[in-house]
Amino acid sequence: MIERWEALSPFVQAAIALPPLSVVLFLVNVGPFNQPLGRAIFYGVFEGGVVTALLLVATANEKSKRRSGGPPPP
Repeated sequence: MIERWEALSPFVQAAIALPPLSVVLFLVNVGPFNQPLGRAIFYGVFEGGVVTALLLVATANEKSKRRSGGPPPP
């Protein structure tokens, strides 16, 4: 499953990850953080974009680590 995710282009990965992450973060902002609806929508989309970018960076790092054989043993 990991290899299939890493085989996708970053654009496709972002298109898959952004909507559910935005919804989850919207719900976190509405529920536990008790933000007003408009602000929660803005924060959900904004934070969803940031978390998606972090996911894409982490995926690229893991993919390059696998290709290079990983870090040397201690």
